[in-house]
Amino acid sequence: MYAYIINLDRSQDRRAHMVAELKKTDMLHEFVSAVDGRNLDTSDPTLVSLEEMSTRSKFPVNSAASVLSHIQCYERMIAAERDAALVLEDDAILPADINCLADSVATQLTGAEVALLSFNSGEPLKISREGAVDVVGDRMLALPIDALQPASAAAYVITREACERLIKFLLPIRTNADQFGLFYQEGAIDRLRCVVPLSVQNSAKFLSTQGSYSLGNGLKARLLWPIVKLELPLLHQILVHRRQRIQNQWSQWEMVDMPFIERPSRFD
Repeated sequence: MYAYIINLDRSQDRRAHMVAELKKTDMLHEFVSAVDGRNLDTSDPTLVSLEEMSTRSKFPVNSAASVLSHIQCYERMIAAERDAALVLEDDAILPADINCLADSVATQLTGAEVALLSFNSGEPLKISREGAVDVVGDRMLALPIDALQPASAAAYVITREACERLIKFLLPIRTNADQFGLFYQEGAIDRLRCVVPLSVQNSAKFLSTQGSYSLGNGLKARLLWPIVKLELPLLHQILVHRRQRIQNQWSQWEMVDMPFIERPSRFD
């Protein structure tokens, strides 16, 4: 499996983290220079719908830059004529068998499909037993009960057809890079599945490059953000512990037998 790792050129600590993580694997990879929100021109309406982005993100410019960074991965994958690839953000913690896992998942994908190896959900992610298939390492590739529940672009296997369709769908940018359930609803992909148990986690030691998401949501988080960026040792340690607790809460899942809210597959 070939991997594309998104990394801001100025985030050398994150790059060093990913270099160390990749040493645990035998995965072929390349780093993709992320689009920097500081340099993004949002005046072009064919590139970004800033009005729509503002309704979906507290940091619309940075979120739009993230989408463009993922599009760069899709374009590279298409140019290289790869049938499937793994896309990673630069705070991922990788299992040692990530290469075998991604290959195992890729053999199950068809058409325009995305498989999340990492996911976030405010409530335990409900995964359907119906149609679940085994993949490497006592894991399963399965459909979420609600296509809109899982959200993460930290680690996912994607097919070339999905890349081709997402490039067309995402421009002008009007939503976040991790809204795969929405991409499914709008016809940009034909199936969304998740790998469980959770295979790729995010390192809690890094602050979000999007803004105050590391602190949670709300006014308090945004007011504290300038202080947090100073990375005072004691405060940083407290925040790492808090982020780890939040990540543990948001990565819970359960296998269920219940009707789909919206079956995230056009193949079954």
